[in-house]
Amino acid sequence: MRDALLDLCAYKQPIRALMYEKLIWKHLFGFGVHQQHPAAEAGIRKFSYHENGNIRTILGIIGFLVIIEGIAIDFFVATKSTKLAMVLGVFHLLMLLYTVALIRASRQRPVLLTPDGLLVRTSLIYSCWVPMDSVHTVHVLEKEVERINSPDVLWCALGDQPNVRVRLSKGVPAILPFGLGRSPSEIYLYLDNPLEFVEAIETLM
Repeated sequence: MRDALLDLCAYKQPIRALMYEKLIWKHLFGFGVHQQHPAAEAGIRKFSYHENGNIRTILGIIGFLVIIEGIAIDFFVATKSTKLAMVLGVFHLLMLLYTVALIRASRQRPVLLTPDGLLVRTSLIYSCWVPMDSVHTVHVLEKEVERINSPDVLWCALGDQPNVRVRLSKGVPAILPFGLGRSPSEIYLYLDNPLEFVEAIETLM
């Protein structure tokens, strides 16, 4: 299963960062994003995370704050330096466009499950291919889990408590924003239909 973010592994920094910028503009304007939604191919199942989750709300709030704070800062800086205010204005605009791209990508990039493995995606923030033989256990989280900040953990619940935990028998490559890499052995997800997701994986296992 190919994915645009995972394809960045073929490049080295800072080329990865430039290619990531290209992905942002593609999702912002919808260029080729239909490729992120495979047709009804045999064995491919999609699992969304934006319908019941808060990811789009959180990103929307961030975008709103960028607008409000950006205007306030630009007006203040403009009293000191017009050129600097213009530079900051462009920076705030790019931040706002990035937030919009993340909101759009949250719908355009669902988690995919195939007979061969699991393609974990959270907007343009995380992407990770998990071969099915690397899945050790998977189960629904019934209780609230304290956030784990570790290189071995991929926390894919943005603005929500994770409701699925996937433990792996070995670390797998994951791509973060701007092409940064990580090798998690444990993945926490928020999905709209966690029970259906876990049952589907257990069936394949």
